Amino acid sequence: MFTVALLMGILIGFVLGRISATAFEDKPTPAPEPTETAFVISTPEPVNLVQETPEPVLLGTYRITAYCSCEKCCGEWAKNRPDGIVYGASGEELVAGVSCASPLPFGTVVEIEGLGEYVVQDRTAAWVVEKYGEQQIDIYFDNHEAACEFGLKYLNVYLKGETET
Repeated sequence: MFTVALLMGILIGFVLGRISATAFEDKPTPAPEPTETAFVISTPEPVNLVQETPEPVLLGTYRITAYCSCEKCCGEWAKNRPDGIVYGASGEELVAGVSCASPLPFGTVVEIEGLGEYVVQDRTAAWVVEKYGEQQIDIYFDNHEAACEFGLKYLNVYLKGETET
């Protein structure tokens, strides 16, 4: 596309130059002899507009647990939820199947082996991190029964990237 625009610019410049040279010339210029001019326009290599996703990076084996917005799971944070909406420590609304809590930076996208992709939008309780270490992810569920049913798992976690803010 750039090559075509460049060639068109050169052609237009040439034509305008000839016109202005002819306009300011004292003697009439004979018309040029007709010639065959061939323009060869090369097409650029196709551009891949699909952004390739980098390979996930193994972060290690993590302790995976589950939680919901109830008082058993969140303690004092379960009180005074505006309109029943559950917000994580990042300020984002938590969504079951998408949101998780972790010491990783907010917006980090992780893939949990066998479970799918999650976005860090909340923080794991400090006492949990102190007791079990940094390699901890808590998956958000809509209800306590589902969180209890999930239980405790140790799974590989991969770094996928970050969400766009």
